[in-house]
Amino acid sequence: MASSALSTDTLNFSPQLEAALQELSPSTDPLDSPCFDPIAHINRLFPSEESLSNVDTYAADLEKQMVTLDEEVLQTVRQQTSAGSNARKDLESGKAAMAELFQKVREIKGKAERSEQMVHEICRDIKSLDYAKRHLTLTITALKRLQMLVTAAEQLSVMTRERMYVDAANLLQAVNQLLSHFEGYSGIPKVDDLREQISEIRTTLRTQVFEDFNQLSSREGTPQPSQLDTMTGACAVVDALGPDVRKEMVSWFSNWQFAPYKHNFQPYDGEAGSLEKTELRYAWHRQLLKQYDELFTQLFPPSWQVALTITRDFCAITHKHLDETLDQSRGALDVSVLTHALQKTAEFEKEMDNRFSNGSTDAAVASSDVNTNGTSPSSSGLLGSISNCFDKYIPIYVSLEDKSIEEALSKLVADETWTASLGARADLRVFDSSKELFIALRRSFKRSTALHMSSVLFELHKVWAKQLRAYAKKVDAKLPTLGQPTDPSLPPPCVLDADGMQRVCAVVNTAKYCSETTSQLEESILKAIDTEYSERIDLSLVKEEFQRVVTSGMRVLVAYLENKISPALSAMSRMKWEAMDDLSDDTSPYMIELVTMAREMLPMLGEALSALYVRFFCDKFVESFVPRLIGSIYRCKGIGEVGAQQMQVDVGTLKETLLALPALGQASPTGYYTKLVSNEMAKAEQVLKLVQTPEEMLEVTVEEMRGSGIGIDLQKILELKGVKKADSERLLEAYKLMTASASEGGKKIKNIFNLNIS
Repeated sequence: MASSALSTDTLNFSPQLEAALQELSPSTDPLDSPCFDPIAHINRLFPSEESLSNVDTYAADLEKQMVTLDEEVLQTVRQQTSAGSNARKDLESGKAAMAELFQKVREIKGKAERSEQMVHEICRDIKSLDYAKRHLTLTITALKRLQMLVTAAEQLSVMTRERMYVDAANLLQAVNQLLSHFEGYSGIPKVDDLREQISEIRTTLRTQVFEDFNQLSSREGTPQPSQLDTMTGACAVVDALGPDVRKEMVSWFSNWQFAPYKHNFQPYDGEAGSLEKTELRYAWHRQLLKQYDELFTQLFPPSWQVALTITRDFCAITHKHLDETLDQSRGALDVSVLTHALQKTAEFEKEMDNRFSNGSTDAAVASSDVNTNGTSPSSSGLLGSISNCFDKYIPIYVSLEDKSIEEALSKLVADETWTASLGARADLRVFDSSKELFIALRRSFKRSTALHMSSVLFELHKVWAKQLRAYAKKVDAKLPTLGQPTDPSLPPPCVLDADGMQRVCAVVNTAKYCSETTSQLEESILKAIDTEYSERIDLSLVKEEFQRVVTSGMRVLVAYLENKISPALSAMSRMKWEAMDDLSDDTSPYMIELVTMAREMLPMLGEALSALYVRFFCDKFVESFVPRLIGSIYRCKGIGEVGAQQMQVDVGTLKETLLALPALGQASPTGYYTKLVSNEMAKAEQVLKLVQTPEEMLEVTVEEMRGSGIGIDLQKILELKGVKKADSERLLEAYKLMTASASEGGKKIKNIFNLNIS
């Protein structure tokens, strides 16, 4: 029954509304919770039957709370009703105030519009008066200027007739300024008549000035000071007449100055126009500039840059003349003549560029004005103005240089005796042709650098490289050819007499000299050439070619010494080593002969080669000879223990000799060479050590050598020890097993070495 009473309908709000109510009126009362459960609430209030005794008290409290809430709700409703009535009254009052405000705004706007109209009417009257004043002022000014222009034109006409050039120039500048104010007055008869009158005066002035200059050019001798004063005023008139007349005057003066030049230096008439006489052209122009500085510097204003202009005209005329001359001589050009002409041309251009770019009056003006030819004021524009006519002949110049060097090389090779001076230092014992070749290349280098053209230098460096490679082949051809020996154990056959050995040494020295001088040439080229070409300069192939010749020469010398001592090694193989019973304290005769030959040759090499190449020879000899020595040891059959001991004595003597070879050749041995000899001879010593090793110790010795990286041909060792073939095969089989399993192989090899060794 109670359950049905508690399940009456409840009012449920949304979660958002519940959250808003909780925020406006926070409450911890369980009755205010949106998740209120009446049954759970009653159970919490009355958890036991004993607590039911408080039901009446709790019910009375709830009724009091309900009465209080009803009173609060009623009071709130009454207050809300009263507030709504007041709000409507306030809204009506606000609307009335806004209507009144809009009315006042309209009134103010109307007053503002009427004020603006009044201001416009006042300004219109003021503008009319201002326009009238301005027009009146312009009219008065124009009339004054017109009066001044009329007066100036009349005075200018008088000055023109009287040739009063200085005053006329000043007045003409004023007339030009006054005329500029009447440019917008076309169609007015008085102004048009006055403009035509002034134009006629300008034409008359121009004609008179050119007539006076023509009279000056027709007179012989030095102009008088009075004439120069008159002409100075005439130049001022030309300046006032404008840039076109000024350019025409400078052009006339240039043509006057160059009339004799064009006549005397015609490309097809007389010797003066030939390519060989190119330097005379530049001497003529230097004399012309000197004459200009003495006579005409004060005549022409600096701003005209007359000296620079006539120099440009000279360059243009000379460019045309030289181009015609070069074209006419295309098939018969001489490299020295072409180089000389191009060099003198480049020097002249640089000289003129320095004159008109550094410290001269023309340069000072050029720094602030653009010259009449329209070039940049910061550059004279003279560099390359003549020399570029040689550009299309540069390939011909390069080919002529190539031909010249090739002919010189052919003559040097034909005249070469292929012998070197024996009295000179070792590094100076070179073929004379090599020195002469580099002298020719140095001359070619100087000729090319004098042209100041990196493109030419770049192309020529290819020519020099080609000729140097050709010379390297000529030098290499003087080495004897090393053939292939019939027996691989023998060195390449090589037979030399004393002169032949000296020639081989001279080849080595010459190749070394050429390689070093080529490096110097490359450095000189890099210093002289522009950056854009420097990365492409490379003579490394040339230096490698000469280094290859050095290596070939060393190979010949090594083969020569090996052929000399080859009979001694053959005698070593023929000795009855197994028949030796006692060890001798002396070195064997074959080894004495061998070391004697080596000791005899090194002093001769020391005199003929530099210390560097003596050491190089010793390195190559040890690398080639010691393996042949070991091969000769292997070819000795059954040398026995005593024979091995004697051979070890011989090897010791050889090692001492090898270590002393550099000193015998006047060169100090390097640490590398000492280590090389020790390592190479150690291989021969190890072979002999194994031959002398007792059978029961052979396993340990072989294992130690294997651990230290020394390769051992066990079969040949067994042959040297004289082991029978059957025993040798079993021993080799056990050795193979030892390499796979050291423990088992070791046991087998011990058992095998219990066999009898013959």
